[in-house]
Amino acid sequence: MTGGPPRFHHADPGTPEPVWLADPLWWTAPLVDVDGLRDRYDKLLVLAAHPDDETLAVGAFVAAAHRAGLRVRVVVATAGEASHPDARAWTPGRLAPVRAGEVEAAVAILAPGATVEHLGLPDGGLAAAEGALADRVAERSRPGTLVLAPWTADGHPDHDALGRAAATGAAGAGAAVAHYPLWLWHWGRPGDLDRTRLHVVEPAPADLAARAAAVACYPSQTAPLGPGPGEAAVVTAPVLRRARRLVEALMAEPGVLPVRPARTDADVAPAFDGMYDDGDDPWGFTGSFYERRKRALTTAVLGRERYRVVVEIGCATGVLTRALAERAEHVVAVDPSAAALEVAARNAPAHVRWELGRAPGAVPEGPVDLVVLSEVGYFLTPVELLETLARVRAALAPGGEVVLVHWRHPTEGVPLDGPAVHAQAATALADLGHRVRHADGDVLVDVWGGPVSVAAAEGRR
Repeated sequence: MTGGPPRFHHADPGTPEPVWLADPLWWTAPLVDVDGLRDRYDKLLVLAAHPDDETLAVGAFVAAAHRAGLRVRVVVATAGEASHPDARAWTPGRLAPVRAGEVEAAVAILAPGATVEHLGLPDGGLAAAEGALADRVAERSRPGTLVLAPWTADGHPDHDALGRAAATGAAGAGAAVAHYPLWLWHWGRPGDLDRTRLHVVEPAPADLAARAAAVACYPSQTAPLGPGPGEAAVVTAPVLRRARRLVEALMAEPGVLPVRPARTDADVAPAFDGMYDDGDDPWGFTGSFYERRKRALTTAVLGRERYRVVVEIGCATGVLTRALAERAEHVVAVDPSAAALEVAARNAPAHVRWELGRAPGAVPEGPVDLVVLSEVGYFLTPVELLETLARVRAALAPGGEVVLVHWRHPTEGVPLDGPAVHAQAATALADLGHRVRHADGDVLVDVWGGPVSVAAAEGRR
């Protein structure tokens, strides 16, 4: 990067999060094999320029690495005492111990038992200490250590300096190094990422929950310090949205991080087919009042009486598909199970086309007026969900609608849960406008796009 670090302010809105979530970077980059880390490394040395960097950028990865068996040590270069330079009541001397306590609490959640070391260097002054920092990194590293540091082109002088020092120190000690972006997401665009080094982490639900709890340990940054001038929150809503992603990003040379292949249809289909070994209705669609009520809710929230083209992703035996077909000229119903589609196709309406496949690859091209994903999102991995939402958004006709319907209770044996799916969709589909939200003890129903008012569309006032 030339011309020095970009000029940005934390209070700027930054690059809209839907821009990042819709970019193919997430589903084209190598996937980190977290469980494979312990075959190469026994220690994770996490470097943070300021308290909260480790949590906002890679909190879920730190939790995952700890769960995989790596010993975690977190080194915090500064106390972040300059985060509120214009706050009169909160001097750097008053703020420093508060922030130090916050990072201790956050790391205790991410990696219980991990060591936290405070270097006490001046906030904003790491570039002047780059050589000394490299020595500190080398002293704490050896072969078998994975050093995790800010990206060298993150755009914040402290982050960039610490990233460079980490690379130098790790190389001198025979350790490996990976980097994490934090502020690049704020000022940059997808083209600013080094795709040759990009790796994607798909954290488990427990790791995502740990990150969320760790973020809550930083009230000095996520909430106002007080009502006075200069006391506003530094970690603003756009930053928090990025810290709630279902994925995280690491930058590393090829070979540094263990990688794994993405799932294929052959990995997924047999499990769904096997559900039909003992009968045609393993989900209890026809005999359950819960299922009948959920279908009624789904059709009730639709913004139009009739649709030209409707797509249902994960149609199973087609019970909801038939209800949608009553409102549509053409329906495309997709499912990964051949056994389910065999049941679905029996006595089916002629204007329904049944397709064997799974999201994201099976999302048809548009234009489509309505896309329904009911009880399917949590079967997808985080990367699969992001690609599915991007494909759905791209296929949608102007004025089209997207409906998500999911079980609200905890899930077992699947990558995600309903609330996580809906939360990520709320960001990815934000430009459509959120029109309907139904949440009860069992089910979530959300609608994006479509008419704001059915009554107004009929001329009612």
